[in-house]
Amino acid sequence: MRKAILSIALALMLLVVFAVPTFALTSQDVTVTATPSYISIANDPATWSVGDVGVSTSARIVKNTTYYTNPLGATTVPVDPVVDGACRFTIDNTSTVAIDLTVNFIHFTGGDAMQNSDTGSAGVGTFGAYSYCSGMTTYATDKVIAENSGSGVLKDALGATTDIKWGLEITTQTDDWTSGDAMTSTVTITATAD
Repeated sequence: MRKAILSIALALMLLVVFAVPTFALTSQDVTVTATPSYISIANDPATWSVGDVGVSTSARIVKNTTYYTNPLGATTVPVDPVVDGACRFTIDNTSTVAIDLTVNFIHFTGGDAMQNSDTGSAGVGTFGAYSYCSGMTTYATDKVIAENSGSGVLKDALGATTDIKWGLEITTQTDDWTSGDAMTSTVTITATAD
Protein backbone atom coordinates (compact mmCIF):
# COMPACT_ATOMS: atom_id res chain seq x y z
CA MET A 1 0.00 0.00 0.00
CA ARG A 2 2.84 2.22 0.76
CA LYS A 3 4.26 1.65 -2.69
CA ALA A 4 0.93 2.49 -4.24
CA ILE A 5 0.65 5.79 -2.35
CA LEU A 6 4.22 6.65 -3.18
CA SER A 7 3.62 5.85 -6.85
CA ILE A 8 0.46 8.00 -6.94
CA ALA A 9 2.28 10.88 -5.20
CA LEU A 10 5.14 10.62 -7.65
CA ALA A 11 2.75 10.58 -10.61
CA LEU A 12 0.94 13.67 -9.28
CA MET A 13 4.23 15.48 -8.80
CA LEU A 14 5.29 14.73 -12.37
CA LEU A 15 1.91 15.88 -13.60
CA VAL A 16 2.27 19.19 -11.73
CA VAL A 17 5.82 19.72 -12.97
CA PHE A 18 4.90 19.18 -16.60
CA ALA A 19 1.61 21.03 -16.26
CA VAL A 20 3.19 24.29 -15.01
CA PRO A 21 3.94 26.40 -18.06
CA THR A 22 7.43 27.86 -18.46
CA PHE A 23 7.75 31.47 -19.62
CA ALA A 24 10.44 33.09 -21.76
CA LEU A 25 11.85 36.47 -20.65
CA THR A 26 9.60 39.13 -22.13
CA SER A 27 11.64 42.24 -21.26
CA GLN A 28 15.22 43.35 -20.65
CA ASP A 29 16.74 46.54 -19.22
CA VAL A 30 19.44 48.58 -20.96
CA THR A 31 21.63 50.93 -18.93
CA VAL A 32 22.24 54.14 -20.88
CA THR A 33 25.21 56.38 -20.02
CA ALA A 34 25.56 59.85 -21.55
CA THR A 35 28.84 61.66 -20.88
CA PRO A 36 28.84 65.28 -22.09
CA SER A 37 31.71 67.10 -23.73
CA TYR A 38 32.78 69.61 -21.10
CA ILE A 39 34.77 72.70 -22.05
CA SER A 40 36.30 74.82 -19.29
CA ILE A 41 39.40 77.04 -19.12
CA ALA A 42 40.79 79.50 -16.59
CA ASN A 43 43.47 82.10 -17.36
CA ASP A 44 46.07 83.50 -14.99
CA PRO A 45 47.05 86.28 -14.52
CA ALA A 46 44.03 88.31 -15.57
CA THR A 47 45.83 91.62 -16.23
CA TRP A 48 48.72 93.09 -18.20
CA SER A 49 50.07 96.62 -18.16
CA VAL A 50 51.71 97.06 -21.58
CA GLY A 51 55.41 97.69 -21.21
CA ASP A 52 55.69 96.04 -17.79
CA VAL A 53 56.81 92.46 -17.31
CA GLY A 54 55.71 92.43 -13.66
CA VAL A 55 52.40 93.35 -12.07
CA SER A 56 52.82 97.13 -11.94
CA THR A 57 50.33 99.41 -13.63
CA SER A 58 52.79 102.32 -13.84
CA ALA A 59 54.47 101.39 -17.13
CA ARG A 60 54.44 104.02 -19.87
CA ILE A 61 54.41 103.11 -23.53
CA VAL A 62 55.88 104.96 -26.49
CA LYS A 63 54.66 105.21 -30.05
CA ASN A 64 55.64 102.77 -32.81
CA THR A 65 57.12 100.23 -30.41
CA THR A 66 56.45 96.51 -30.07
CA TYR A 67 55.79 95.12 -26.60
CA TYR A 68 55.47 91.49 -25.51
CA THR A 69 54.09 89.71 -22.48
CA ASN A 70 57.49 88.05 -22.30
CA PRO A 71 58.66 87.83 -18.67
CA LEU A 72 62.23 88.01 -20.01
CA GLY A 73 61.68 91.59 -21.19
CA ALA A 74 58.89 93.88 -22.33
CA THR A 75 60.52 94.38 -25.74
CA THR A 76 62.19 90.96 -25.97
CA VAL A 77 60.99 88.82 -28.87
CA PRO A 78 60.32 85.19 -27.86
CA VAL A 79 63.00 82.83 -29.20
CA ASP A 80 62.41 79.78 -31.40
CA PRO A 81 60.91 77.46 -30.41
CA VAL A 82 58.66 79.41 -28.05
CA VAL A 83 59.06 78.14 -24.48
CA ASP A 84 56.95 78.49 -21.35
CA GLY A 85 59.34 81.09 -19.94
CA ALA A 86 58.47 83.52 -22.77
CA CYS A 87 54.74 83.43 -21.98
CA ARG A 88 53.03 85.49 -19.26
CA PHE A 89 49.66 83.74 -19.21
CA THR A 90 48.71 80.18 -18.27
CA ILE A 91 45.55 78.41 -19.41
CA ASP A 92 44.33 75.88 -16.86
CA ASN A 93 42.40 73.51 -19.10
CA THR A 94 39.87 71.24 -17.39
CA SER A 95 38.04 70.37 -20.62
CA THR A 96 37.22 66.72 -21.23
CA VAL A 97 37.70 67.01 -25.00
CA ALA A 98 40.31 68.51 -27.33
CA ILE A 99 39.82 72.26 -27.76
CA ASP A 100 40.82 75.10 -30.09
CA LEU A 101 41.91 78.41 -28.53
CA THR A 102 41.23 81.78 -30.17
CA VAL A 103 42.34 85.24 -28.96
CA ASN A 104 40.50 88.50 -29.76
CA PHE A 105 41.96 91.89 -28.76
CA ILE A 106 39.27 94.62 -28.89
CA HIS A 107 39.80 98.33 -29.53
CA PHE A 108 41.02 100.38 -26.59
CA THR A 109 38.72 102.83 -24.82
CA GLY A 110 39.58 105.89 -22.71
CA GLY A 111 42.25 108.51 -23.34
CA ASP A 112 43.40 108.68 -26.97
CA ALA A 113 42.23 105.12 -27.56
CA MET A 114 44.11 103.10 -30.16
CA GLN A 115 42.00 101.01 -32.51
CA ASN A 116 42.93 97.47 -33.61
CA SER A 117 44.04 97.46 -37.23
CA ASP A 118 43.15 93.73 -37.51
CA THR A 119 46.28 93.32 -39.65
CA GLY A 120 48.97 92.88 -37.00
CA SER A 121 50.53 96.18 -38.12
CA ALA A 122 50.32 99.60 -36.45
CA GLY A 123 49.40 102.86 -38.16
CA VAL A 124 48.01 106.28 -37.38
CA GLY A 125 45.68 105.76 -34.41
CA THR A 126 45.87 101.99 -34.78
CA PHE A 127 47.76 99.18 -33.10
CA GLY A 128 48.71 95.75 -34.34
CA ALA A 129 48.50 92.66 -32.15
CA TYR A 130 49.41 88.97 -32.16
CA SER A 131 48.93 86.04 -29.83
CA TYR A 132 51.47 83.27 -29.38
CA CYS A 133 51.86 80.12 -27.30
CA SER A 134 54.46 77.78 -25.96
CA GLY A 135 55.52 75.12 -28.43
CA MET A 136 55.39 77.27 -31.56
CA THR A 137 58.32 76.26 -33.75
CA THR A 138 58.98 79.61 -35.44
CA TYR A 139 57.68 82.69 -33.64
CA ALA A 140 57.69 85.03 -36.65
CA THR A 141 55.51 82.77 -38.80
CA ASP A 142 53.47 80.87 -36.21
CA LYS A 143 52.12 83.79 -34.16
CA VAL A 144 48.47 84.61 -34.92
CA ILE A 145 46.98 88.05 -35.57
CA ALA A 146 44.80 89.02 -32.61
CA GLU A 147 41.94 90.87 -34.27
CA ASN A 148 39.17 92.95 -32.74
CA SER A 149 36.93 89.95 -33.48
CA GLY A 150 37.16 86.90 -35.71
CA SER A 151 40.80 85.99 -35.05
CA GLY A 152 42.28 82.76 -36.35
CA VAL A 153 42.96 79.79 -34.08
CA LEU A 154 45.96 80.23 -31.78
CA LYS A 155 46.17 76.59 -30.65
CA ASP A 156 44.47 73.80 -32.56
CA ALA A 157 43.44 70.53 -30.89
CA LEU A 158 44.86 71.19 -27.42
CA GLY A 159 44.42 67.86 -25.65
CA ALA A 160 41.82 67.37 -22.92
CA THR A 161 43.08 68.54 -19.51
CA THR A 162 46.31 69.84 -21.09
CA ASP A 163 47.43 73.27 -19.83
CA ILE A 164 49.33 75.73 -22.01
CA LYS A 165 51.27 78.98 -21.62
CA TRP A 166 50.55 81.86 -24.02
CA GLY A 167 51.31 85.51 -24.63
CA LEU A 168 50.56 88.70 -26.54
CA GLU A 169 52.46 91.08 -28.79
CA ILE A 170 51.28 94.64 -29.43
CA THR A 171 52.79 97.32 -31.66
CA THR A 172 51.63 100.80 -30.67
CA GLN A 173 50.30 103.43 -33.04
CA THR A 174 52.81 105.28 -35.21
CA ASP A 175 51.68 108.84 -34.36
CA ASP A 176 51.74 110.81 -31.09
CA TRP A 177 48.86 110.51 -28.64
CA THR A 178 46.72 113.54 -27.84
CA SER A 179 46.25 112.49 -24.22
CA GLY A 180 48.31 110.96 -21.43
CA ASP A 181 45.27 109.26 -19.90
CA ALA A 182 45.31 105.48 -19.59
CA MET A 183 43.37 103.49 -22.16
CA THR A 184 42.08 99.98 -21.59
CA SER A 185 41.11 96.97 -23.67
CA THR A 186 39.89 93.48 -22.99
CA VAL A 187 41.57 90.48 -24.57
CA THR A 188 39.37 87.40 -24.69
CA ILE A 189 40.73 83.88 -25.12
CA THR A 190 37.99 81.45 -26.11
CA ALA A 191 37.92 77.67 -26.09
CA THR A 192 35.75 75.68 -28.50
CA ALA A 193 35.52 71.97 -29.17
CA ASP A 194 38.06 70.83 -31.77
